[in-house]
Amino acid sequence: MQRLFPYALAGLAWLLGGCGRQTPAAEQGATPPVELTRVRFQLDGDPQIEAGGYFLAQARGFYRAGGLEVEIISGGPGGDAKEQVAAGSAELGATDGNCVIAAVSRGRPLVIVGAEMQRSPLGLMFHHTRPLRSFRDLDGRTLIANTSMVWVDFLQRSQRVRFDRMPYTADLTGFIADESLVRQCFVTQEPFVTEQRGAKVGFLLVADSGFDPYRVIYANRAFAARHPEAIRRFLAATVAGYNELIEGDPTPAFAAIAAANPAMAREVMEHGLAMMRELRLVQGRREDHERTGRIVADRIAGQIEQLRQFNQLARPVAVDEVARFDLVPVEDSRPTERIP
Repeated sequence: MQRLFPYALAGLAWLLGGCGRQTPAAEQGATPPVELTRVRFQLDGDPQIEAGGYFLAQARGFYRAGGLEVEIISGGPGGDAKEQVAAGSAELGATDGNCVIAAVSRGRPLVIVGAEMQRSPLGLMFHHTRPLRSFRDLDGRTLIANTSMVWVDFLQRSQRVRFDRMPYTADLTGFIADESLVRQCFVTQEPFVTEQRGAKVGFLLVADSGFDPYRVIYANRAFAARHPEAIRRFLAATVAGYNELIEGDPTPAFAAIAAANPAMAREVMEHGLAMMRELRLVQGRREDHERTGRIVADRIAGQIEQLRQFNQLARPVAVDEVARFDLVPVEDSRPTERIP
């Protein structure tokens, strides 16, 4: 018999029993929902371990326990996941929070409903022979990056540095060959893959520079207005999935991701998960009262202000226009010990 950890049980109690109640519906004599609400969830890339909470929640039946039939849709090159959600081709999605705020300012009918990660895994990768000991060491270097992203300009302005830019591609060959280069990366994967190819590298987490948006879960605004309870149940199941991924048994997520993306090697997923745990990307910092899934108005306001300063907004937007704070489950279901 499979064993659930206390945090997963707590999440499922909320999921089955409703907001604020801790007793599972089955124990109250209630009948689990028969007709499932269909939810299409749009990733912003190929299935990888960073999305493991969704895959684990699906594999373990957490979504179905909440009366949801969830389809996880892969993203990929050339597509814009936000446009799929805005057009109603998917009800929910996940991406960088700043991208959603900017899209709302351009009139896209989207709303942030929760956090996938408290910290973004975006980082700067460098060779050990030419290390970055701080962001100031970027001065005079060449950065391989998606240069349209606002964090690039933020680093130059906030750190008072100047660096050359090269367009980002998925190919690591040029970076490996030239040890003077610095490269945009997801710290959960690319440093590990690069070292497998013989280079010795390190990284800085961009969030530590002061540019620290959530990775968010967002919804089609009309769907959120019509089906808030479905979103609450989706978020409760997702929080339970991510908490079990981080502190429990990730095996179902590994299997589901490998089935959806056969190119994703098991050792890359294991390393990525280890980095997610070490850096507390999903749960955040205890001292800041962060937890899985939680979003805070003040932090969203700070993101809006940064985007305004860098002229990334088509028009002014208010916090309540870009985010809803009433849908994430309120309880903090951190694990304590395994139960029989």
